[in-house]
Amino acid sequence: MPSRAKRQSQEITRAERRAITVLSSSLVLRGLREFPHTSRWSVKRAFQALKADVAISPAGRAAFYSAETRQSSQQIGVADLELIGAPATIAVPDEPFIARPDFPASFAWSPNEKQIVAASGTWQPELHLFDARSLAFLGRFGAFRVYPTHLCWSNTGQYFAAASDGSENSKLMLWMPAASADDFEPLCEMDRHAILDPQSQENAEGEQGNFYGFGATAFRPDERMLATVLEFDGDWSDDSLILARVPTLEMAGRFETTGHVTQLSWSADSQRIIFCASGQVYSLDPNRGGIDSLPFAAEMCQCHPTLPLCGFYNSWLKNAAAGRIFIADLQSNAVIDECRAEGIADIRWSSDGRTFYAVARDGTAYLFDSPPS
Repeated sequence: MPSRAKRQSQEITRAERRAITVLSSSLVLRGLREFPHTSRWSVKRAFQALKADVAISPAGRAAFYSAETRQSSQQIGVADLELIGAPATIAVPDEPFIARPDFPASFAWSPNEKQIVAASGTWQPELHLFDARSLAFLGRFGAFRVYPTHLCWSNTGQYFAAASDGSENSKLMLWMPAASADDFEPLCEMDRHAILDPQSQENAEGEQGNFYGFGATAFRPDERMLATVLEFDGDWSDDSLILARVPTLEMAGRFETTGHVTQLSWSADSQRIIFCASGQVYSLDPNRGGIDSLPFAAEMCQCHPTLPLCGFYNSWLKNAAAGRIFIADLQSNAVIDECRAEGIADIRWSSDGRTFYAVARDGTAYLFDSPPS
């Protein structure tokens, strides 16, 4: 009969002395920073080929101008940033077949993602309406003389605005949306004459440069006000921020900035406007009229829908070839997370605030999972 295996001894024995290594607090902190952790960022390929202009929806779909020449009509591409697959396409009928990807294009998703409004330098000078779910063309509305670079919807979709720049004939136009293009109701418009005092118009333009148009535009969360950029063209010109009441577009305030304003966004509590001007981030308090410089460099900004957070994109970092996307706490002015990126075309928070989306012109998509509140 085989012998039973011996168990290990359970007796207490004396071990030899060994030194204990004590790490300083600085070394411990360094180790914690360098210890691998699960990143909240995910990077994937959403579409192929370079796209000059891209717009992200509240649920992470991207719309862009597709310059395919094999089809019988021009197309809009729609890609899901959450999934990997070929983008869907929407045909744009009755437009010149010659596609020019170098021409500008602009897009805006409705809050419920049912509709897309778009304009392109190769299309007829009207805004085009598309059904984002059935991928159908719904018609044209809002004929324009100057191409509208900035398109935006209000939070609930009650209003739609289009702003154009690049000409003294530029305008800011406001509609009440509908299910069809023919039913989009024009409400009001603003031009240079509504902004500049006729008596001092020549002097004002001489100091700031020539009137260049209306730039980045955003509705306040309660939809009673919108903010837009008044642009001036000149070597040393500075833009202005204009507050206008909705739906009359009556001017409620004007604030001078430093340099060219590239993007703006209302904070979740509607108390501040975060904007980027000449690569620097600023905060405007419309109630007290003060503008504060924040400790961030960025050209794009998008505030979280409910929390005091803001997502940014900075195209250039010191001693680095690429830029970065980062999330900052607007209460502590501290960066809470970041990711290297370059060539970003658009950024946006999801409607529930759980995900921050960014997409580059080459089709690379960046997704950030927001930490719980």
